[in-house]
Amino acid sequence: MKTKYLQLINPVKWVKAYRSTKKDGQYDKSQSDLELNLYSKILKNDMLHYGYFEDTEIAPESISIKSVEDAQLKYAQNIVDLISDKKGLILDVGCGMGGLSAILSAQKFNVEALTPNRNQIRHIQNKYKTIPVHNCKFEDVDENKIYKTVINSESFQYINLEKGLEKINAITEPGAKWIITDYFRLHNDGINKSSHLLTDFISTIEKSNWKIVYQKDITPNILPMLRFLNIYVERFLFPIKNFAFEKLRYKQGFLYYLTQELREGIDGKIYKEVASIDPVKFENEKKYMIFALERK
Repeated sequence: MKTKYLQLINPVKWVKAYRSTKKDGQYDKSQSDLELNLYSKILKNDMLHYGYFEDTEIAPESISIKSVEDAQLKYAQNIVDLISDKKGLILDVGCGMGGLSAILSAQKFNVEALTPNRNQIRHIQNKYKTIPVHNCKFEDVDENKIYKTVINSESFQYINLEKGLEKINAITEPGAKWIITDYFRLHNDGINKSSHLLTDFISTIEKSNWKIVYQKDITPNILPMLRFLNIYVERFLFPIKNFAFEKLRYKQGFLYYLTQELREGIDGKIYKEVASIDPVKFENEKKYMIFALERK
């Protein structure tokens, strides 16, 4: 036991810990998203979104991994069905692990993928070798190509609205289509401030050279996924976390009290993440929309 505690005052260990912390502090979520990488290990269809459940009243206990993957394929097909130009060049912005791009490619669409995430780039290049992939943010995409269709599938929330409009105007021409599937905030309340205000988005588009030609509220269709995630958090994540903390308390009391700030930080992170998947909060604060826009 003494040996373990002496490690805490070992200067060599402190130097190594400092170097490791400094290196890890340079972590860029946009380039290496750990959460999305975890999801990709669970779901094998390379889809990283909420899916589209036709049975909006399905009980969360009856949802299986297979039904989640089927819902994600249905979600993708909703996007495919909105593409007007079957031969024109398509840009899949924020392509994740390449699932949507792979579906488009399999259906003979001319698609290119884009992601700033290095792990996703490597995955796509290894698994979907025929799909061109851009390793950059949307704001930095090459403007030498003209796209007939641009797709933002759960990626538009990360893009500044004005800068996004400026960039999409630079890579499209009149008649182009812009498909956005994402959630939008209804107001500024709530813990999770990600995504655009729906009113801001619509008013900005109305003043632009784009018009909304199709829109659908699919919030009821994505809520089953949130209920599914929520029940697993309540029944598995919280009990396992509490078990681990209590185990540390009884087995290594000194370390338990020494890591109080770390544990509080973990609890805060979990609280924020759980708030974002609370189906009741989501329904009160956000709408999940499918938009198809056409350039004037």
